[in-house]
Amino acid sequence: MKKSILKAISLLMVAILIMSCLSGCSKSAEKVAEDEKAPLGSTGSESSSSVKDEEITLTFWHTYGDAEEAQLKNEVLPMWEKSHPNIKIDAVRQDGGQFHQMIVTSFGTGMSPDVARVDIANIAAYAKQGGLVALSDYSDFSDLAKDYMDAPLSTNLYQGKYYGLPLDTNCKAAVINTNIMGELGINGAPTTMEEFIAAAKDRGSYSLNVSGVGDWDMYPYFWLFGGTLTDDGFTKATGYLDSEASVNAMKKIIELHDEKIFTIRDIDGSVDAWDGINSEYAMFFEGPWYFGSYDDCAAKGIIASTIPTFNGNSASVVGGEDIAVFATGKHPEVSYEFAKFMTSKDVQLAMLKSGQLPILKSLVNDEAITSNPVWSVYMKQLESAKARIPSPNNTAIQEIWSETVTSIFIDGVDPQSALSSAAARIDEELR
Repeated sequence: MKKSILKAISLLMVAILIMSCLSGCSKSAEKVAEDEKAPLGSTGSESSSSVKDEEITLTFWHTYGDAEEAQLKNEVLPMWEKSHPNIKIDAVRQDGGQFHQMIVTSFGTGMSPDVARVDIANIAAYAKQGGLVALSDYSDFSDLAKDYMDAPLSTNLYQGKYYGLPLDTNCKAAVINTNIMGELGINGAPTTMEEFIAAAKDRGSYSLNVSGVGDWDMYPYFWLFGGTLTDDGFTKATGYLDSEASVNAMKKIIELHDEKIFTIRDIDGSVDAWDGINSEYAMFFEGPWYFGSYDDCAAKGIIASTIPTFNGNSASVVGGEDIAVFATGKHPEVSYEFAKFMTSKDVQLAMLKSGQLPILKSLVNDEAITSNPVWSVYMKQLESAKARIPSPNNTAIQEIWSETVTSIFIDGVDPQSALSSAAARIDEELR
């Protein structure tokens, strides 16, 4: 009898313990569910008040050069520390050549930074791996996004969400030899491609040069003459890359090449644009670094200009870096605040001093930009610049494009056939 009572009591205690555990687990699950439902930027995951007085260190990886890093440390970070005295930024400069692999490796080891400045071409790949926070889930993102130039912002898009903020940018604009333009009968920079083409037809030698067949080189011409790569969401190439407008754009490039107006260095073995612009070419498209490499451009009559319009439209390709918040960080909301800070007007103007072009629409007509004959051109050109397809498979897409253009110019493949094949192959990469 005594043993039966003891056994009954033991069973009762076990039952109570199990019920307590189940109740606790249920409450924990409910809490997790609530946190998952809570929108980023709300107090569901990490309130600003909870870290107001807490000492925090955020790790920020970057690949700035000497001048940019000095500006970051001497002017930008002190601004942050003044308004966030309890939040230290550990800015770590990394080797640019190893940076991408370092980040990919960090996803597997859990040793990622809190925030990083990354190349625009890699955002989608990192997002696919689950390594980045979707910043467009924050409640203030839609209003914040309105301040950014469209092309730099679009480089952060992946499957309908934005996984970073634009940080610094660049694009291609026209590098003009005004002396050769004068020989063609054009005073200064041509306003339209129609004007330039008509003037260059009878010259007898190439007037316009591009280095190769890759996306950075050829996209500006393809877009300028009316081509399209994909839909606006970067989800489909068929119906866009092989559209009538895109085929006609490629045919226009072929026509200019056949007429000896336009040369592709890697196809024709012609003189490189950086050398040829001094005496042979009237124009080529390049980034602002061309003018940062020479002190005697003005003396040689070489100026920056927006790319001449064709059918009323200009076009260019966007480059640069974005700033991303990593999913393994302990303080994602604080990291997001730092990312926003880095895109603020004061910080963008501070980094402009080291040659980093800003990403804010409001700065296109700022005196710091308009007073510089190079920066003003490139910021204006950015208004008509476009992003290369942001995709985790961007390397494969680049190869498809290069192979396609090569097949057209070397093997003589019909543009419609080549672009239709390329569109189908790119569709596979976008799935």
